[in-house]
Amino acid sequence: MYYDICIIGAGIVGSLIARQLSKYKVKIAVIERHVDVSMDATGANSGIVHAGYDAKPGTKKAKFNVSGCNMMPGLCDNLSVKFKKTGSFVLAFDQEGEEVLQKLYDSGIKNGVTDMAIVDKDFILQREPYVNPLVTKALYAKNAGIVSPYKLNIAAMDNAVMNGVKFLRETKVTGIEKEDGLFHISTEITGDICSISKLDRIKEEDRTDITAKIVINCAGAHADEISRMAGDDSFNIIPRRGEYILFDKTEGSRINTVLFQTPTEKGKGILVTPTVDGNLMIGPDATVADHKDDKCTNSENLDYVFKTASQTYTRLNIRKSITVFAGIRATPDTSDFIIEESKKCGNFINVAGIESPGLTAAPAIAVYVEDMVKSLMEMKEKAKDQYTMKVKHDKPFSEMTNEEKEAACKSDELCRKIICRCETVSEREIISAIYAPCGARTVDGVKRRTRAGMGRCQGGFCAPHVMRILSEHTGIAVNKIAKADADSCILGRHSRD
Repeated sequence: MYYDICIIGAGIVGSLIARQLSKYKVKIAVIERHVDVSMDATGANSGIVHAGYDAKPGTKKAKFNVSGCNMMPGLCDNLSVKFKKTGSFVLAFDQEGEEVLQKLYDSGIKNGVTDMAIVDKDFILQREPYVNPLVTKALYAKNAGIVSPYKLNIAAMDNAVMNGVKFLRETKVTGIEKEDGLFHISTEITGDICSISKLDRIKEEDRTDITAKIVINCAGAHADEISRMAGDDSFNIIPRRGEYILFDKTEGSRINTVLFQTPTEKGKGILVTPTVDGNLMIGPDATVADHKDDKCTNSENLDYVFKTASQTYTRLNIRKSITVFAGIRATPDTSDFIIEESKKCGNFINVAGIESPGLTAAPAIAVYVEDMVKSLMEMKEKAKDQYTMKVKHDKPFSEMTNEEKEAACKSDELCRKIICRCETVSEREIISAIYAPCGARTVDGVKRRTRAGMGRCQGGFCAPHVMRILSEHTGIAVNKIAKADADSCILGRHSRD
């Protein structure tokens, strides 16, 4: 199958690039080794929209961080994704820490960050009364915020697919060769979910015989491997694992602002933050992972995360934690984002090493890559009625007023059936998630789209019902319904009807 443009990787960067390019009259495919978007770094990060004061002035990180932060509210509005402008504090507890704050402030001014100030203890505690009272000063950045990284990723890919982009799930790139100006991409099928789902029925030849004029490498922690396939070995990716603890919503209601400690060479330190859905989250630490898919957690690291976060925020209660998880950061050995056409392979664009603040920078990176592609091939925009840059989602049942819930239940019987009691998710919402342009095919896919399984019981009650609904609507046998990828089936064997 020929495509004008192939994007490798369906994380937030790859999906936003696909969306940005989908308004043009070109054939585009996004190749993803997993069964869904947002299953690597995007699906397991802090969800912070950084203001941009800590990136080194003059770097790509600084440039795209500040631009992306300014773009994020409008992007989220267009994609019907929640964004909260919470502001952020970098907290100092001594003279040394205060000197770091001044350096960050000066860096922010050089980067073009606005609405920053170094504030005193009274200002901090008035806004966040449970911050450690030993705090002396903080850098306050008003424009920082929070977003759900995986919901933004899903909405971006939904939008791209609506505009004609082909999403090739469960397809792993194994080789790239260039001949007569075209890339020949070798792949292997990583699972059978899309083969057996009646909603997909993707033909094997569509995923194994791929040619393209332009390739955009957005493969995250594996981007150096993809680049080497194209003959470019100019950088390496170091996988850094970060572990998190997520707390119940009862804890999230006590905090309003993202809380950072003063940064170190390893990163921004252990943060304490609310989430857009009302939880409290702490983390991450930073350790070099044994391999690029090492998302394991261990008690020693999590204990360090909890103890370090407790130095910032005095009301942490480990008994209120509901889950732990880890994510991989794609740290480049270049110390900066790599966003360029390969010097060794024309028409091959590396978008690599997009570690923090990658989520914030992603909207600006997508526009920059759009301009790069336009310089490499003729790009004619579609007629305005042939594409859209907006996605409309129904209001979650849990966020409706009582009157809205009553009206929804009267018009649709499936709104009456609450599948996830913790998060008040209806059967209608789960079905809608399955039939979305980039629809859910697994239990975790439903979870990311609807929050079914994200509450206190972590799916203990609703998971069997979610599996049933998935099976009914995808045609996949219930014992083949997976938690994440195809090798994570929840039921070992058929027991009874």
